[in-house]
Amino acid sequence: MIIRALLLVAVLIVSGCQTKTPHTEHPHLVIGPRASSYLQIEGVQEGRASGDLLRAGVRLHSISNVRQALRFRFEWLDASGFELRGLAGRWERLELRPQVSHSLDRIAPSPKATSYRIHLFDINTPANVKPHTSGSNP
Repeated sequence: MIIRALLLVAVLIVSGCQTKTPHTEHPHLVIGPRASSYLQIEGVQEGRASGDLLRAGVRLHSISNVRQALRFRFEWLDASGFELRGLAGRWERLELRPQVSHSLDRIAPSPKATSYRIHLFDINTPANVKPHTSGSNP
């Protein structure tokens, strides 16, 4: 009986130390740990633009009471899952006003793009920090 109680306590301690559980509602988002603390995702959209190019976007809300600096990028993927490199995948910066919603959307650089990931990170997050994926692991 004591062993079971100790095992239960150990499981509870270990599960309490885990990082955020990924949300499967937004599989195209990769959110940095700091940015996830002040971003609320209102929705992710995708569609087609002229020339049958993939178009993607995210509507997010800053739940912070102070300005935040966000860096983001759209990663465009071909049918095999490989990134289409180029200027369309560069990192950009967005100043988030407190308690305000913001929209980000971009059009794929090529008709070869069949999927995408949107990366959202705080401007102060080091590049080597493991992101929080808001869906299946990329």
